[in-house]
Amino acid sequence: MSSIQKSIVVISWDGISTPLSYILKDTVPDFDLFIFDYSGQDNVSKLEGLQPAYYLSQKTECKGDILLGVYNYLIQHNITDFKYIGLLDDDIFISYSDLNKLFFIANMEQLDVFQASLTHDSYYHHRQFIQKAGSVIMPTHWVEIMAPFYSSAVFFEAGKDFNRSISGTGIDVYLIPTVQVLLGKTKTAVVHAVSMKHCRPIRTDNRIFRNGKDNLTEIAELQAYCMDIVNRNPTKFEPDFVRDVINRKYVYGIPLEYKLKRIPKLFANLYRFLVDESYR
Repeated sequence: MSSIQKSIVVISWDGISTPLSYILKDTVPDFDLFIFDYSGQDNVSKLEGLQPAYYLSQKTECKGDILLGVYNYLIQHNITDFKYIGLLDDDIFISYSDLNKLFFIANMEQLDVFQASLTHDSYYHHRQFIQKAGSVIMPTHWVEIMAPFYSSAVFFEAGKDFNRSISGTGIDVYLIPTVQVLLGKTKTAVVHAVSMKHCRPIRTDNRIFRNGKDNLTEIAELQAYCMDIVNRNPTKFEPDFVRDVINRKYVYGIPLEYKLKRIPKLFANLYRFLVDESYR
């Protein structure tokens, strides 16, 4: 076996449309493909010769269910010897070659958690994930639930609590970063050298799930749960982590206090832009 373990890419599928319709299959993948049929109707006969390494059909409501289903499947089948696992929504446009490049960069940079950047014409909530030309990676506190990539250690440790969120929101913002600190695997980045397009509007907001909660309620509960972990492990968590991650409010729109914090960086970026332009 080579020194670099193979990784897994989970791609969700509704069981009705053409499978992997947003994935450009332009080369041989350097990863194992896992197709998650969230219809629960076992449509493996419709995979049209894709021959994924893993296939699971399970009825789900949202991304948190998919994370939990994948976690349980891997545990039950003792599939643990992989480097990274990526979990892509079914409306993410990306190519096999881009995914190969994404894993190459993650291995080179020794990342623990990462995602590809978003194209400027994507549907998005968070501007910090939009692609920045000229950058390979940029550190971040967390990556989005729509297409995250986790090291196997982070995934399996966090998976014990995936049942806390049907929507999956809150897992990305609070749970994963908290688990990373506990494990000492905190290198998180957006990979701007690879971009993906989120092709549909975000559909999680304002939905009431079978547990009677909406995504904001699940987010708030996960925030409180992670704060409890911090309080029980005070020597592991720095004040900066509590301030920048755990205490950060998750609301629609961007609070004024966060906008004001961007002003110094705005002027620094403007200065760099003007200097760069002066050499052209």
